[in-house]
Amino acid sequence: MRAPVPALIAASLLALAACSPSSGGAGGAAGDDGEVQAPSTDEARAILQAWFDGNPQCTPFFAMPHDVPAESDYSRKQAQAFVDAGLLRPEGEMWIPDPNSGSGQRRVVRYVPTAEGQKQVRPGSGALDGQKAVICYGRRTVETVEVGEPDLLGGQVSVTYRYRLADIPAWARAPSILAFYPGFAGWLDREEEDHESLILKDGEWTLERPPSSGMFDFRQLAH
Repeated sequence: MRAPVPALIAASLLALAACSPSSGGAGGAAGDDGEVQAPSTDEARAILQAWFDGNPQCTPFFAMPHDVPAESDYSRKQAQAFVDAGLLRPEGEMWIPDPNSGSGQRRVVRYVPTAEGQKQVRPGSGALDGQKAVICYGRRTVETVEVGEPDLLGGQVSVTYRYRLADIPAWARAPSILAFYPGFAGWLDREEEDHESLILKDGEWTLERPPSSGMFDFRQLAH
């Protein structure tokens, strides 16, 4: 004889309950009733700060060696700002192949990193993966955090936070840099707001993707 429908439903619910996790792991992602719980503000801050402690604030930079058209006064002044800051040094003028010029060559002034510049300029990673070169100018320190309501089906939650920069290297406040990029001083000192998504993975909350860095692009911005 077939079992009554209510009995089948009850049996199915018991089976689902047996298969469901009773807790969300160390991150406390699930409550006693098995529902997804948003991380606390302290947990969200710890997740964000752990990332920023290991990944400084970086922005795209000139690929090395940096070849500047010899006739471009603007580009040479721009490069000189980093020379005066101790990051680059001129290696002299030379001719390099240039299929876009009538002669097939172009005269440039080549700049290469100093010993200090080699410490500061690195290949892109994280959100800047694919950039040939980036330069880093501080580390985000998370000050306040607001955690939104979790998406129970998607296992996702939005986090809004405010931060300031710490561990700013000396070159970033060099007079030559601040003179050529007058808006950069405010960029270093202001408090900023940003947003990230946390996802539920293996019972714990983690960043959905690497946070994006600030985009004060030294290759383009100036007066």
